[in-house]
Amino acid sequence: MMEPQPEKSSFGQRRELLNFGSVYVFLALINLQLRLSLAPFWFDGQLIANHERLLAFQYANNEQSRLLQFYIPEALHRLGLSVVHAYMLQRFLFVLMAFICFHFYLRKWFSTELALGGVVFLAAIIPLSYFNELQESQPLLLLTFLLGLWAIREHRTVWYAVVLTLGAMNNETMLILPAVFFLYNFKRFDPGRLLRLFLTTLAGAFPAYLVVVTIRYLNWDRPRLAPAWQWPENIRGIWEQLRTSPLDYWDAKYFYFFFVFGAFWIYAFLNYSRKPLFLRRTALIIPLFILVHLLTSIISEVRLMLPLSFVIIPLAFFYLFPETMEGQKRSSEET
Repeated sequence: MMEPQPEKSSFGQRRELLNFGSVYVFLALINLQLRLSLAPFWFDGQLIANHERLLAFQYANNEQSRLLQFYIPEALHRLGLSVVHAYMLQRFLFVLMAFICFHFYLRKWFSTELALGGVVFLAAIIPLSYFNELQESQPLLLLTFLLGLWAIREHRTVWYAVVLTLGAMNNETMLILPAVFFLYNFKRFDPGRLLRLFLTTLAGAFPAYLVVVTIRYLNWDRPRLAPAWQWPENIRGIWEQLRTSPLDYWDAKYFYFFFVFGAFWIYAFLNYSRKPLFLRRTALIIPLFILVHLLTSIISEVRLMLPLSFVIIPLAFFYLFPETMEGQKRSSEET
């Protein structure tokens, strides 16, 4: 029976961090190597040129508005690293931290073995998102999105608001988390309780939305990298690739948003009612998350789907390892 272990002592947690963190260092390094091997833009001068334009606020609106993706490398650059090495270190550290945090996030529900399996699965699918482009907000987005979910799950409202605001300064995808906060904390249709929950949700989200709106307003006259309305192109791309040979699906980039989780998309919703409340409520945002990206983003850029890893993977694990669901049921009955 593979069940989450009882809460460990600080010594046990440090030992687990050391044992598995040392594994995740190399997974993060492998991911970095794959990313760089597929991104010659990093080394032909374009990364440095883009960085200089971002610092001068002369770049495209949507990338210019993601402040932390270029100010953190700039801070590292001022410490003595080259611009390229600063971006490398940023990516490596944030991916590594996301792996480690995901491990301990999963430990609430799963054994050490399954937590390792979840991180390995995440490490295996991330390279599908690697293209020759210079949008570098993704590693920090993964970390802050995960920490935001974790704070909501543990009812750490202040930490959630802090992570949401900081994460929104890096990538606006964070702005969907208030929906998770509301859905998870919803108890019943009581007008007074609903009003309090709405006001709490609004208060927690307000700083993040204010930051994003202010930054976007200041960059309003900057052109976008791509049109804001992408629905026709996305549907056209999906339809055209449906008519291609399955032997060419390896390069069917408009299918990548499905390939990235594969069967896990289905497993996540099988035996849905038996899974933990937090995951069931969080899963309610998935259709909205996909629809928004179909409307306003280039869906072939599959990195857009990666924040859903922290919902899809544990949901699928509960189906693949049903004995874990039984363990969760017994634990909830005992408490």
